[in-house]
Amino acid sequence: MVPGKEQYPDKADCTESTNSRHTEVNPFDLAREPLPVPESARTIQTSIVHRLELLLKGSSAWACDPAFQSAWQEVLSLTDCYQEEIVKHARRFATCAAGCASCCSHWVEDVNSFEAEAIADWLLHHAPEKIPAIVDRCRRDGAALSQLQALVEARLAMLDPAEEGAEIDPTDLLLASFYRLRKLCPLLDAGSRSCLVYPLRPLTCRMYVSFSSPVKCVPRYADDSDIPTYLFDLEEEADQLIDQLHFKFMKFEGDTGLRSLVLKYLEQGEM
Repeated sequence: MVPGKEQYPDKADCTESTNSRHTEVNPFDLAREPLPVPESARTIQTSIVHRLELLLKGSSAWACDPAFQSAWQEVLSLTDCYQEEIVKHARRFATCAAGCASCCSHWVEDVNSFEAEAIADWLLHHAPEKIPAIVDRCRRDGAALSQLQALVEARLAMLDPAEEGAEIDPTDLLLASFYRLRKLCPLLDAGSRSCLVYPLRPLTCRMYVSFSSPVKCVPRYADDSDIPTYLFDLEEEADQLIDQLHFKFMKFEGDTGLRSLVLKYLEQGEM
């Protein structure tokens, strides 16, 4: 599969413009103008860092501990406010709305261990009847990714090092290619196009914000630098603290894929 988290990797700035988060980037250079971070948003960022520090110092040894999950939800609420302040300051209007699931066709990477475990735990206790279908789709999508990986590696091996495009990162190309398959996330209800675990959805899923017409939030426009799709990542200090939480609760080393991690936690929970 694709590479997982490294120990405190450099992450994209919260205003950096790209089609995806961290490893899930477009293989081509899309230079959009960054949005400024107002002082009001930086104040919220400080509060986020404080709460993350408290979480790290906490005694929770299990990611699904109610106290830990309650505190993490506070972090997510503050993150929503942080993004809203940036959008408001830029006088932009986000077009993301219920039922729009265009970005839900990515092979979602950079999912934290404690996020995936909480999602699996919720499914086991609140939607067990949906688990067989979710497991089946996770497995099929994982197989599709593996097949794509072999094709991407073979294609890149054929490129002349001096040829244009030879410098494309294999992981970037793999994830961009998977997006074009338009395989909806297994956690998405195909009928309503709504997320089954919306309150628990990973931080990386919350980062996408589009200011364009929803009809342009599809793979065919993924390489178009004129489409204003932004990534609202937190700043480095908060990112590093979240990484520490990831490693604290990590059970499956090297895996940060949403489909692959949720599958492993579900299989573990059913044993």
